[in-house]
Amino acid sequence: RESAFPPSAIFPGRPPDSSIFKMLSKQISSLGRQAQRLTAVRGVAAVPAVTFNEVKFVKEDVEKVMMELPDYNFYEMKESEPNPYQGTTLDRSILLDPPAPALVQPKFEFSKLENGMKIASIDKQGLTARLGLFVNAGSRFETSANFGVAGMVSLMGYRSTAHLSHLRTVKTLEQLGAHDSTVAKAGREEMAYLTEVQREYVPLAVPMMVGNVLFPRLLPWEVKAAQKEAAAAKKALESSPDDMVSEMLHKAAFCNNTLGLSPVASERCMPYFTPETIRSYMLDHFAPERMVLVGVNVEHSELSKWAMRSFADYNAIPMKKREETKALYTGGDLRIEGSSPYCHLALGFESVAFGQAELAPVALLQSILGGGSATYSGIGSGLTSRLSTQVVKQSPYVESCQAFNTSYSDSGIFGVYGVAQPDKAGDMAKAIAKTMGSLTNVSKDELAKAKAMLKGKMFRQADDDSELMQDMGQQLLLTGKYGSVADFAKIIDGVTEADVTAAAKKILSSKLSVAAYGDTHSVPHYAAMEGAFKA
Repeated sequence: RESAFPPSAIFPGRPPDSSIFKMLSKQISSLGRQAQRLTAVRGVAAVPAVTFNEVKFVKEDVEKVMMELPDYNFYEMKESEPNPYQGTTLDRSILLDPPAPALVQPKFEFSKLENGMKIASIDKQGLTARLGLFVNAGSRFETSANFGVAGMVSLMGYRSTAHLSHLRTVKTLEQLGAHDSTVAKAGREEMAYLTEVQREYVPLAVPMMVGNVLFPRLLPWEVKAAQKEAAAAKKALESSPDDMVSEMLHKAAFCNNTLGLSPVASERCMPYFTPETIRSYMLDHFAPERMVLVGVNVEHSELSKWAMRSFADYNAIPMKKREETKALYTGGDLRIEGSSPYCHLALGFESVAFGQAELAPVALLQSILGGGSATYSGIGSGLTSRLSTQVVKQSPYVESCQAFNTSYSDSGIFGVYGVAQPDKAGDMAKAIAKTMGSLTNVSKDELAKAKAMLKGKMFRQADDDSELMQDMGQQLLLTGKYGSVADFAKIIDGVTEADVTAAAKKILSSKLSVAAYGDTHSVPHYAAMEGAFKA
C-alpha cells in the first residue's frame, strides 16, 4: 500500500531507498502520588553551560554498516530443553572465560547533530540501556483546532513507519524483551519516546525510536483503532483520584490557557483524531532542534553514531517559528464529585519557572513541608516534617498529606495534596492553610535538616536509571544545560534562611488554586480557604 505519510513527500530530498532504515528493516525481517522528582531543583541559572561536540553527517557504505549490527533473529522458534544450570549456586560462575570488569568512571557526555538534535548520555556500565527521545511539544501548544492532539500523537507512537509495520514493530520489541518498557508519553511541554533494551541492541533500538518522529505512516485504520485507546486512557485517568486532582489543579491554576490544557484526549476531541491533524501538529513542532536523545548505560560514541545514521539520508522536519504564549496563572476553584469514598484536596499557588535561581529555595520549602501517611513510613517519608507532625498526626481522619512542586518553562505550581475522610475535609483544609502560612518563619536548624533530606533524596534518586534519563532530557530540553546532583547540592548548601523566607512570601502572595475530587460536600468555600491563608 501507499504510505499515508510518505517521507519523500513531506521532507523533500532523497528517497529512503538507500537509507540505513531500509537495510535495518531487512535485517529485522530476517530475524499515583506526586513525589519529589530528581528535577526538583534542576535548571538553576548558576549551572554552567554544556559543550556539545558536533556530529557530522557521513555517507557510509550500507553493507559495512550492517556488519556492525548485533546478531538478531526476528523469526525464532526455540525448542524446549532442560535447564543446564539447574541447581547451580550463586557462588559458582557459569562462564568458562569470565570477562575482566572494565571499571570506568561514569561521566556525562554531550553531542549535537548537524540538524540541531542534542544527544546526551552517561555510561554506568549497566547491562540494560535506557533510551529516551524527548521532543519539546505537548498539550500547551494545542489550539482550538486540534485539542487533544498531543495525546493522539503519543497513542500513535511505535505504530507503522515507512520501513516497519505495526505488527513488525511489536514483534521486534517482544524479541528484544522491550515490549513492556517501550512507551510514548505526552506531557504539557514535552513528548517522550522511551524504551529499555540490553545494551548490545542499542543499534536496533535507536533507528526504531527515530522512525516515530521522522516518518510515521499514520495509517487511517491504525488511527481509528487508537481512538479506543484514547477513551481507555481517559477512563484510566478518571479512575485514579491522584491523577484527577493533578489535572483539575492545572485546569484551575491556568484556566483555559497553555498549562491548563490536558494532555489526555477527551471524548470531545475525537473529531480531531485524524491522520491530517496529527501530521500537521508534528510538522509544526517535531523539528530536530526541539529534540533530545538521552541514553543511560550506553557508550556515547555508539549512541551518537546510530543517531547520525538514523537521520543521515533524510531531510528532517524544518524548524518552524511558533507562537510562544506565556502561561497565564489565574488561580481558581474546581470540584468534581467522584467515586472515591474519600475527599482528595489540593491547595496550590504559583511557583517559579524551571531554570530560575529561586527554584532551590522552593525545593527546600517542599522538604520543610514534607508529608506523611497514616499507613506508610520509610526512608525519606518525612516523619518529622511539618505536614506530618502538624496535619497527619493531629487527626485520625487524615489519610495522607504531601507537599509538591511542579515547574515548567515559564511558571509552576507549589502546594499540598491531602486525602481525608469526607466529613473532616474542612478541618484538613484549615490545618494545611495554617501549616503553609507558617513557611515565612523557618529556623536555622530546620533549614539545615531540610537541606540534608533534599540532598539525600536527590542522590538516592540519581541511582535510578529511569529518573536520571528523564532528568537529563528535561534539563536539556527546557534550558539547553545540564547540572549533576553534585552541582545542585552545592547550590542547595548556599541557600540562606532569608532566601527561603522570600520564596515563601512570593509564593503565598499569588492567588489560591483549589482542586477537590471524590466526596467534596464538606470542602469549605473558596473565599473561606483564601481567607484562611490571610489570617
